[in-house]
Amino acid sequence: MHHTTEIVTRYCESDALGHINSVSYFIYLEQARVEFILENKIVKSIDQWPFVLVSTNCDYKKQIYINDLIVIKTFVKDIGRSSFKLGHEFIRQAGNELLAYAEAVIVHYDFHSQKSSPIPKEMLIEMEKFLQVTT
Repeated sequence: MHHTTEIVTRYCESDALGHINSVSYFIYLEQARVEFILENKIVKSIDQWPFVLVSTNCDYKKQIYINDLIVIKTFVKDIGRSSFKLGHEFIRQAGNELLAYAEAVIVHYDFHSQKSSPIPKEMLIEMEKFLQVTT
């Protein structure tokens, strides 16, 4: 199972070459992560946010242009004791083309002690619904 986030690209996200700038992909990834976590009740509300992003990367496959409708499919690739890895596929809705693939490592974090902490069981149960094991 995966979660989808729809994005319509904007002129301000483009660069001098006429395509969406690589920096914008990371803004889209943040939107997809937050929507995935909140809409699937992994965290009940943004003011209870217990995560920090520790790593993210993106492999660009095809260009994205202004006013493209793209869908970001988000799924869980791996779950550890205090961290998890998300996979993200950027798909152009017209033509169902893979535009980019990204991953993010997120740590469950205790902001009071300033240390990672184990992911609570109720969060794990919700995350496991989106776990996609790849070989």
